[in-house]
Amino acid sequence: MARSGIGAAKLIHRLGGRALISDIKPASELTSAIEELREFDVEVECGSHARAASESFEAVVLSPGVVPPTELVQSWSGRAIPVWSELELASRSYDGRWIGVTGSNGKTTTVHLLAGILRETGLDVAMAGNVGTAWSGLLPAPPGRVFVVEVSSFQLEYSPTVRPRVALLLNLFENHLDRHGTMEVYAELKSRLMRNQQADDVAVLNGDDARVRHLSRGLRARIVYFGSGEPCDFRAGPEGITCHVHGCGEMLVPRGELPLIGRHNELNAAAAAAAAYAFGADAASIRRGLQAARPVEHRIEFVVSENGVDYFNDSKSTNMVATMTALDAFADNVILLFGGRPKKESFAPLAERIPHPVKAIIVFGEAVPKLREELRSRLPVREVRDLAEAVSLARHLSKPGDTVLLSPGCTSFDQFKNFEERGTTFKVMVKGA
Repeated sequence: MARSGIGAAKLIHRLGGRALISDIKPASELTSAIEELREFDVEVECGSHARAASESFEAVVLSPGVVPPTELVQSWSGRAIPVWSELELASRSYDGRWIGVTGSNGKTTTVHLLAGILRETGLDVAMAGNVGTAWSGLLPAPPGRVFVVEVSSFQLEYSPTVRPRVALLLNLFENHLDRHGTMEVYAELKSRLMRNQQADDVAVLNGDDARVRHLSRGLRARIVYFGSGEPCDFRAGPEGITCHVHGCGEMLVPRGELPLIGRHNELNAAAAAAAAYAFGADAASIRRGLQAARPVEHRIEFVVSENGVDYFNDSKSTNMVATMTALDAFADNVILLFGGRPKKESFAPLAERIPHPVKAIIVFGEAVPKLREELRSRLPVREVRDLAEAVSLARHLSKPGDTVLLSPGCTSFDQFKNFEERGTTFKVMVKGA
């Protein structure tokens, strides 16, 4: 009974159907959600999934964070009830053009870049999915509206028919293996965004990523590559973002005119340019959209400068690749605030960033014993209980010219509801001093 479930239930109601929304939490913890659903005549089950397990439905729609118990899945499959993701429901309910963006890192930033470019072309554009708003909550849509949808591997687990006009796969790193088990399963799930595409669709792929290139085998869509160099059609090079579709090497945005910091954001910009071009955007619109880009909240977001120390909020970093990427955006003197609930991945790569750019790591939350074990005597690592203590210690350790970076590399669920709450709390702490 969170964003995806509420959005799906509302869409079913708007389309003339009847919805039961079921949540294992007690009603006392779902008061606001129940109130929001009241005017839509949605039936509500709290405290168990008894009705969800026993009653007849035309379809079951899962929220992306839900891993249904085996007995529930068997109950549905035994009665031939299809199970869909909220993404599947939305895509079945929308007959317009849309772009799907997936990958291990950079999705939200790239979705914002893409939306900005397409708006420069005059299109009515809405962002949806993991970017913060359930797609089904925005449907039915006005005529002519196009969607840029951030798609997670969780959403693709139960999405058998999704077919975006343009599918963008940014990269593949080890992520969510606590849920998916193996890298092979995770990669296969990501590829589902492209598997239903046809010859008149476009798959935009990372030409620098061997795993992504491997997934291109058997695709029916036309393929456009982005990356660092040949043979990529859109390149993030030393001089800037360039287009090589017709072999001319047209400069889209000089490097100094891209407002986002970090090599990873240059690649995100090249990816957005490639996807926008595939969707029909011209070079001038791509240029204006990229030049107008601004950092997305919780993604290496500058917060404040205090006593000569810069504070950045990268709370969206929930895995090691994201943290390492964030660190690569800074030259030196970084005090890293790291921690939360670990995923099944090693923290050892952090040692590669000590002493440059990391001068100190402050670890908090459930990640403390894991980091202690995996870095062992590699200093400087300081241990604290929570984010508040981490911020306090960072202020004590920092000197003019330093950067305090919250890039936790872990999920937020040990101490916060989500990464947004973690990042907002950090910003309040820093600004409130």
